[in-house]
Amino acid sequence: MEKKQKYTSALKVGILTLSAISILIFTVLWVKGRSLSGGERIDIAFKDVNGMRAGSAVQMMGLRIGQVEDITPIMQGKDSYVKLRFVVTEKGVKIPLASTISIQQSGIIGEQFLEVTPPKIELLYVETSKNETSVKKDDDIYMELSKGIVPVGKIIDASVLKTSQLPFEARQKINTKNALQISYYIDLPGLVLDNDLLGIKIKDNKTMLYLPDGEIPETPNSDLKYTVIEPMRLSDFMNLGFRATRAMLDTNDRINEILSDEFIADMKTSVENIRDLTKSANTTLDKASKLIDTSKNEIEGLIKESQELIDSLTQLSNNLNAIISDETLKKDIVSGIKSVGKMSDNINKILEDAQTKEIISDINECMRNLSDITNYINEYTKDEKLKEDITSTVTNLSNITKNISNIMDDYNKLEDSEKLKLRSTVKDVLTITKNVKKFSEKLNKRFLLFRLMF
Repeated sequence: MEKKQKYTSALKVGILTLSAISILIFTVLWVKGRSLSGGERIDIAFKDVNGMRAGSAVQMMGLRIGQVEDITPIMQGKDSYVKLRFVVTEKGVKIPLASTISIQQSGIIGEQFLEVTPPKIELLYVETSKNETSVKKDDDIYMELSKGIVPVGKIIDASVLKTSQLPFEARQKINTKNALQISYYIDLPGLVLDNDLLGIKIKDNKTMLYLPDGEIPETPNSDLKYTVIEPMRLSDFMNLGFRATRAMLDTNDRINEILSDEFIADMKTSVENIRDLTKSANTTLDKASKLIDTSKNEIEGLIKESQELIDSLTQLSNNLNAIISDETLKKDIVSGIKSVGKMSDNINKILEDAQTKEIISDINECMRNLSDITNYINEYTKDEKLKEDITSTVTNLSNITKNISNIMDDYNKLEDSEKLKLRSTVKDVLTITKNVKKFSEKLNKRFLLFRLMF
């Protein structure tokens, strides 16, 4: 009986001892931030953990999902860093690839915690004139990085909308009636982009992200699984504030230098000159307006005449175009011009011939004699028979001259080779004209004698 009581007391002491040891172990682990959980453990490299300690909470979308388990500095010279390990204690929680991990602080003096942010869905808009798009869900979205064009994310959705349906800021950038709305997320670990600074375009059937200033981001390390955002210390924040204040003071000093008393006086003078110039311009415009009103009728008449002139020129242009476009008429005109030119050349050659000149001179002399004879007859003769005879003689003489003229016309129509055959004919014509001239002179003298007798 005593032996049984001894075993019972020893068992109780052992259980109590094990419980105490377990409590001690859990307490130590809790103080050091360690956990016996079998959840996923993830290592993150920070350049600076800004005083974070083991045991700090890990949150995702505002919910606690684990805790920081271990923080270890890794000293490698200029490449030194801090390895932070945290464990996910919530069951069923899986941290997405390319999630952003950063150190946050609850309030100004609150405790620090590790914030895990899954990839965020962003919206961008592209100008388009089409009602449909070839961009599809789950297509890759690309970007040019320092090592080339690589896929950096996935497209969630793409649709064509009326520009009027877009947010106000987006409407200011779209100049087409339709716009392509693309929702996407970045799944390339280590790539940090500001959606407000990004543009998007379709190039070679690829949806491309780009920075408007032409900057090409660095290609992140291929071994990364998550995007780490380094914390900003209060001193860094104060330093940035100091730099901003210093830049503001420099800007203020430059503005004060520009806005000196002399500059302000010059500005006042310029404003007064502009005011005077404006008054003069208004006066000139008033005078010009009155001049236009008084000359309205003349201007309208001038415009009407100008319009009529334009119409005439248009008609002339149309006629010329019609002539030019009519091939038959064009050929006839060209042929006529060539014929006139050729006839002119022949006449010039004939007129330059000495025999021709002599024939023409004799014909002119005969015509003058015939004119004188006709006048004598009309003035002095009353004998109808005599008048008829004389008239017949004059008519014959006139016919002779006509025949000579016809011969000359036929001569002009002949070719150069045929003209040589008519040299003898020309000589005969010359003889005839000389005889006619002599006959007209004798006849003229007789009528002159006849006039003197009566």
